[in-house]
This record gives sequence, structure tokens and C-alpha cells, in this order.
Amino acid sequence: MYSKISAPFEADYFKKVYQGDYDRRNPRYKHRSYLREVRRVTKKGLLLDVGCAYGAFLKEAVGHFEVHGCDISAHATQIAASRVPSAKTFQSEIFSIQGRRKYDVITCFDVLEHVPDVDSALAHLLELLKPGGALVITVPVYDTIIGNIVERLDKDPTHVHKQSRYHWINLVAAAGFQHLYWKGILRYYLGGPLYLHYCGRTIRRFAPAILVTGLAPPH
Repeated sequence: MYSKISAPFEADYFKKVYQGDYDRRNPRYKHRSYLREVRRVTKKGLLLDVGCAYGAFLKEAVGHFEVHGCDISAHATQIAASRVPSAKTFQSEIFSIQGRRKYDVITCFDVLEHVPDVDSALAHLLELLKPGGALVITVPVYDTIIGNIVERLDKDPTHVHKQSRYHWINLVAAAGFQHLYWKGILRYYLGGPLYLHYCGRTIRRFAPAILVTGLAPPH
């Protein structure tokens, strides 16, 4: 979860957005499905999860990759570090991430809709990748009947972008990523232990969120 200012993304933000139930709203099968998408293009190497929150995806990825995780929130990175001690976690917003080592994979789940300057953010993420490295993102989209309903229910003021699926796909392509592949995501917290999550191509034209994978140019 990113903007230029960290304050809105500390403990109060997580409490409000997840209503004190982060883990039930981020079940393991959700992040395992994301990991399958990552491993479809890259099986191993150095992975950076941008906007790692409490480390739910880091926990799934750490058995397959050398894992780094960052978040703009000091509160979130402290929890992620305690939950996934074998991962390297650090506090940073996107534009401050340093590329001392290039990454094989960068994941960015439900982050870019919070970033005012998405074009610059995508350009910076491309710079952080090795040639041929993969970027995997998820974003909410609002261009269908389902999307319109989700938009009306969306009370998060930090969602500064409420765009169509094709807007996001075109942005990723314009940033220089190649071989784009995308799927739709159906997701909804039903209460208690019940969380609906499905990611697939058959729903990508009407789902209220999408997952997009793109590769950095080979040279």
C-alpha cells in the first residue's frame, strides 16, 4: 500500500481496512494462487514483494525464492519481519527502493492503485529488474457492472486510481514490459473463515480485479 506519505498506512489504516482481521482476509490459498502465477514465469531467484503488508505472500514465497519485502508502513514491516524472519524486510516507498541487486521477480499486489504517479513507479520497478525479469501485479478495476458495485462499496480514500482493466494493461505495456499475460480475480470476504478467491482467464473480462504479468526486455 503506497503513496508518498507513510502516515496514512500505519496501524490505524490496517485496522480500518481489514477490520482487525487481516489473516482471514488474506488466507493462504489466496497468496498460494499468486505464487503459482509467479512460478509460471520464474521458478527461482531473488524476489521483491513491494507492499508486503504483514507478510502473507512472503510466507508462501520464501520456500521457493530468496525473498525481500518492503512496505511504506513501519507498522506493517515490523509485523512482516516477525512473521517471516528468513525474509529481508525493510520500510520504503517505491521510489526509494535501491537497486544494489537486480531482482528476478517483483510482485506488487494491490499497491499501484495507491500511487499517484503510476508511470514513474512502473519505470522504477522496471529498472530494478534483471533483463527478462518478471513483474506481477494485482489491481482492482471498475469498468463492469461488478466493478461499479465494488466502486460504490470502496471507501478507501487512498485508492487514487479507479480505472478500467485495459487502462492498467496499457500502462504496463507503455512502461516497456513485454509478453503481457493477465487474468481476472474474484475476491470477497464473506465473514468468519470464509473468503472467496478465484484467479483465472475465463473471468478476466468481467472480474473486479486483475492480475497482470509482464517481462522486462531481455537486454
